[in-house]
Amino acid sequence: MIGRKPKITTSDDDRADQRRRTEQLIDKTKDLNMLQTRAPKHLSGVARSTWESLVPQLNRQHMIKQIDKNIMTALCEQVQVERLAYEAIEEKGVVLDSGRKNPACQVLDSATAKVKSLAESLGLSPQARASLMNVETDSSDESTEDIAAKLVKKGSEQF
Repeated sequence: MIGRKPKITTSDDDRADQRRRTEQLIDKTKDLNMLQTRAPKHLSGVARSTWESLVPQLNRQHMIKQIDKNIMTALCEQVQVERLAYEAIEEKGVVLDSGRKNPACQVLDSATAKVKSLAESLGLSPQARASLMNVETDSSDESTEDIAAKLVKKGSEQF
């Protein structure tokens, strides 16, 4: 069984090590620009309202940055697709008059899976936030160059 993933939090009610990890993540990404609160022009309807409700909350938590724009856009688009598919199912039913399954059911299923995946990549679930928060507190971390050099050495030893 896998242990609990670290929690992302700044609340004084939570453990000090959890707050410290969160502060480290925020500190390591502080130089990145916050994500724009205005939705991209091409988003409309549900996609636009999803952007405008989620982004301010994520910006307040300092967990989303401008470099996450494409992921956030895709999430908002998939939320809209999910809503449209649900409305089509509400209108026509799960089974069409022809006796065949409504294709909107598959669209809803696919969009729901994509929303879940994209939301988790942005840390929009407690477990996803914890896994994104995998910041080491040990100061003996290897640099990227050291790790790359070791990989090159191991690769050349194999051949």
